[in-house]
Amino acid sequence: MHRLGGMKAVLFDLDETLIDAPAGLKAAHRAVARELHRYLAFRGIEISEGPIRTKLESLDDRMNLQTKYDRDAWWPVLFEEIGAKQKISHQFIRRLTRLYWSSFVAASKPYADTRPTLAYLKRKGYKLGMITDTDGVKGKKKRRIKRLDFLEFFDVVVIGGDDTKQTKPSPRPFELAASKLGLPAGKCVFVGDKPFTDIRGAKTAGMRTILLKRRDWGSGDRADFTINSLAELPQIL
Repeated sequence: MHRLGGMKAVLFDLDETLIDAPAGLKAAHRAVARELHRYLAFRGIEISEGPIRTKLESLDDRMNLQTKYDRDAWWPVLFEEIGAKQKISHQFIRRLTRLYWSSFVAASKPYADTRPTLAYLKRKGYKLGMITDTDGVKGKKKRRIKRLDFLEFFDVVVIGGDDTKQTKPSPRPFELAASKLGLPAGKCVFVGDKPFTDIRGAKTAGMRTILLKRRDWGSGDRADFTINSLAELPQIL
């Protein structure tokens, strides 16, 4: 395999790159669908959990593609799409958002190869960084990151939408991370799972790119390298 030489820093996305976000999303969708079913049934509206969950899964993907991360803004859209005419209160909106995130965090554990890969790269002398996007409310993603048991490996963490005005795919979060590391962007390689935010933004900033293909997003943005697991990184770097 062709190797990527001359890199001084390896930077990573978080969700679905370092932690098992699909497991977290599955738990969050189930919890929200169950809560919504109970809420509507109490008001005489019978919509089963399955269709609610299916609509939420589709909405989640769509909002990610549109880089719209404020979950509070999702629930009125979901109500409309499931055909519920019931007016949704701000209090219940906040309740759904809290339930979504608590369920997500409890279920989204690090991938088995996350910590070993980070430890390997650190031993090899690379600077490590994390560039991720806001969870929609300033400070929420930072609190989530503080709970990670592999946070000590990172020299810099940048949250797009919190630390910078723009989220990915703007180059600004990537440029800020490189600046904080004291390196030109061309000496950094970025590893992420979403071509339309991670790969596009990193390339625009002048970084080399590695797509960690967890799923097919149907995006035309191409990375310098594509891998299927973090354990493949030592073969490239």
